[in-house]
Amino acid sequence: MLLIGIFTLLGFIIVLGFLSNFFFKTTGIPDIILLLFLGLLLGPILNFVDPFIFEDFSQAFSALALMILLFESGLNLKLYKVFKESPRAILLAVVGIILTMSITFLFARFLLGWDLLPGLLLGAIVGGSSSSIVAPLMRKVNASNNIATLLTLESTFTDALTVIIAIGVIQLLMQPAMNTFYSISHVIASAFSIGSMSGLLIGVVWLKILKALEGESYKSILTLAIVLLLYSFTESLGGNGAISSLMFGLVIGNAKTISHILRSKEEMKTEKEMKEFHSEISFLVRTFFFVYLGVIVAFNSLYIVLMGVLLSVLILIGRIFAVCLSSINDNEIIKNRSLMIIMLPRGLAAAVLSQLPLYNGLSNANIYLDIVLTVIVATVIMCTIGVFIFSRSKAKNEKRGKS
Repeated sequence: MLLIGIFTLLGFIIVLGFLSNFFFKTTGIPDIILLLFLGLLLGPILNFVDPFIFEDFSQAFSALALMILLFESGLNLKLYKVFKESPRAILLAVVGIILTMSITFLFARFLLGWDLLPGLLLGAIVGGSSSSIVAPLMRKVNASNNIATLLTLESTFTDALTVIIAIGVIQLLMQPAMNTFYSISHVIASAFSIGSMSGLLIGVVWLKILKALEGESYKSILTLAIVLLLYSFTESLGGNGAISSLMFGLVIGNAKTISHILRSKEEMKTEKEMKEFHSEISFLVRTFFFVYLGVIVAFNSLYIVLMGVLLSVLILIGRIFAVCLSSINDNEIIKNRSLMIIMLPRGLAAAVLSQLPLYNGLSNANIYLDIVLTVIVATVIMCTIGVFIFSRSKAKNEKRGKS
């Protein structure tokens, strides 16, 4: 009976994941909310699933979720768009993270009584928007290609940057005697460079191997195996495995462009089936991860939940300033400021990073998780409402233009 119950639950979660994703595409309401609610029902509300059964593999599951997320993000990015829109996207990402971390530090210092580094860690965790939510919403609101690419790139960059910064801050918390500025800059630069180079180099080598394996079966699952090996290899060198996954995906997803850059005699290409396969793997991991988070969250304190809502409002204010600063001398961004401001939903990267304080034995680890999950839900709701208002306003303007 236990085995039947486990299989029934797994099947039910996958079906609900599909339905919630379909609901997201048709209504614009992100599936995260439904998946988290299912987890809450299974865990804290009905006590159907004991959260302690996840203790042994939760860290590996979190790393896998982030790895798959960033690999798929790189796989779906067009390289020429990265070079074209990268400066503005990087500016928006960096300004947004700096403002969010600054606001969050002040929030944590004066309302939670935390010191500098714990406050900065919380800021890094909630520092970036979610690429897995932003990209589909861009299609939903029919944004222009430039704005859609800019916001998708920004969310992809922040996924990566927040991971690097959060890991750097945690290393400082674990070794408080080190010089703060030197240490964090060294950790970030080292992790980024090692991760980038390993991802790019292994990606180019793997493209050549894929070309040699043309016509063979199971190349997609073999590529997934390489992502896992690459992550482990990069982490063992002291680099950031998440960044290597992103760069590896970027190379594999732009095989044709890379072959031109390398002046390869044989043109390489990314097979459509590979993108579809890894999209389904990403869907599977993401679905189970958010249900898992709903199961393990405690929400023991109403005060902490309210603090999470307040922090979400402060993040929105910071987002307004970040968009305004990044839109200087760019008329197209100025025209789309309202859309860019509401694209602040936190998602998988923030959820995964919220587990780091617990893994590293930091104080207030459960508070991090409760606040971050509250911020995820609150910012997703803000974004959903904003998209609804934006779509209504856009439809009215188009109707007036035709009349």
